[in-house]
Amino acid sequence: MYSFLVVSNDKAIGTFFKKSLSKDYVVHIARTHEEALQIFLKIDIDVTFLDVLLNDDGANKLTEELRRTNIEPTIVMIVPESQPILPEECRISGEYEYLKKPLRRDAVEMVSKRVFEKQELKRELGFIQSHMSHIKNLKPDDTRLSELAFNKQENARVPFLGYKEVFQKFSKVLTRVYDLGKLADLTVEAMAETFGVGRAVFMLLDKNDGLFRPFRCLGLDEITARSICFTTNQGIMLWLAKNHQILNKEVVNREVTTNKLTVRDAIKIQKEMNLLQAQLCIPIFANGNLSSVIALGNKITGKTFFDEDIELLSMLAGYIGMAVENAFLYQEVNLRRIHNENVLENIPYGIIVINKDYKVNIFNKNAARMLNLSSDDVIGKDVKYIGSLFANYLLRTLKDKKTFKRSEVVHPVTRSTYDISTSLLLDNNTELGAIMIFSDLSDVKKMETKIKDLENLVNGYLVNAENTIPPELTQAVTNLSKIWFSDRHRLKMEQDSLK
Repeated sequence: MYSFLVVSNDKAIGTFFKKSLSKDYVVHIARTHEEALQIFLKIDIDVTFLDVLLNDDGANKLTEELRRTNIEPTIVMIVPESQPILPEECRISGEYEYLKKPLRRDAVEMVSKRVFEKQELKRELGFIQSHMSHIKNLKPDDTRLSELAFNKQENARVPFLGYKEVFQKFSKVLTRVYDLGKLADLTVEAMAETFGVGRAVFMLLDKNDGLFRPFRCLGLDEITARSICFTTNQGIMLWLAKNHQILNKEVVNREVTTNKLTVRDAIKIQKEMNLLQAQLCIPIFANGNLSSVIALGNKITGKTFFDEDIELLSMLAGYIGMAVENAFLYQEVNLRRIHNENVLENIPYGIIVINKDYKVNIFNKNAARMLNLSSDDVIGKDVKYIGSLFANYLLRTLKDKKTFKRSEVVHPVTRSTYDISTSLLLDNNTELGAIMIFSDLSDVKKMETKIKDLENLVNGYLVNAENTIPPELTQAVTNLSKIWFSDRHRLKMEQDSLK
């Protein structure tokens, strides 16, 4: 994703870029030339939109400061439509682009497209010149391109960490951690410590949009990390997915030489590696697909990565891939568990589940409310803690294999009436425990009492043959009966649906 820097003290300009372009580009805003310079020093900016009317001659001051610091940005000047402007006023670092106020999204995108094309051509020319210079500096009889590609220096070797020591450092990461975030944190820390690098980035594929983004970072500032995202069909990710091997920054030169990589693709890879400030990119595969990438910067000591380092990293990548795969599975199972718990918590019934050791596994909030018990005082404990009445039903279900369907019971303490159903929990005919589903029938029972009282009143009234039933009384009895029947039918249907 390209990054824009908008330098203007006009709030309307900043608002326009944020609202119109922030979905497709990373937009940074600076209101003074000092703020802009600080952003340039921290972040890789693709295009800068500079307001020519910046306060205190800020536009000229900024360009002068950038020249002094050897920063050569691509600048698009923003000018008032009514103000004449000379070409040399907008000619910055060889570019000649400007936008007129009021700004329009299509105009910004058109200018940006031209700027990106110019940048791409400039990079290709620079890459070709650098590559040709590299080839010229090679001795005619020197054919050891692979050694040059990995910067192997025979006289500058360093003591090599033994496999045993390295795997001890990674044992906690690979065998004990199933949370993906903790796994990434420990992997980044262990990589940095083991190989002595000052920068390590754990890139993770977002399955929702198919983009790779920094998931955990060490030595990379947060603003830069948030602006980075790579697609799977180009650049680093495409190369890693195709080659299934570690990408060293110097390998790019070798692949262009052997025509395995086009200049345009090589430039894209180099740009992405520069964004990550990486020397190596290690692919991590889960279920056969590229799921994450670990990018390592240069060694703090200034030493190079040797063949042995690459071999060890390749081996570790395989083990990390298995750990990531396990973390994904754990994450999926955990999400299902949370979903199931949310479902149980929102069911308008009491749910109690015990395992085959008669311990309470599930005691949802409605069960806690109806029985006036705390879940913390029940879960993980013997079923007797829920009270003898309910415990008896669950124990008879589990021990005697007797199930109950809509059995009405009266709680000895609350005197509430409950409708209870129980069932065995089975998995491939293996007993796991027993479950109880119950609802409070107190309101229904109260309605039944009202209906009976009303019926008694009517019967007493009809003893006298001269009396007749008023129509409103008949309607009241009918309505109460319908409500009562409807509630009982609803409870029955809802409980049947949970079987």
